[in-house]
Amino acid sequence: MIHGLAILIAITGFACLCTAMARHQKDVLGRKLAAPAARRLRMTGGTLMLFALAMDMIGLGAAYGAVAWCGHLTAGAALVLTGLNWKLARGKGA
Repeated sequence: MIHGLAILIAITGFACLCTAMARHQKDVLGRKLAAPAARRLRMTGGTLMLFALAMDMIGLGAAYGAVAWCGHLTAGAALVLTGLNWKLARGKGA
C-alpha cells in the first residue's frame, strides 16, 4: 500500500515539475504559464517529493524508506517521461 501511494505521489510531483518547465508547458497545457504559476508548480512538486520521502521513512523505517523512496522516484519519473513522450508522439502524428 505504501509503495503504490508513494509512486502515485512521485508521479504527481514529477508531473508538476514537468509542467513548471517552460519547454513543456506548451506541450502539456497548450500555452505558457505566468512565472508565479510556474513557481507554484515547482514548489508543489518539491513538496510532494518530500512528502513521499517522509511517508516512506515513517512507514518503512528510515534506512529502508530512503532506499525505497529512490526507487519510487525512479518509477514516478519514468512514468511521467513515458507519458510525455507518448503525448508528444501522438501530437506530431507519428
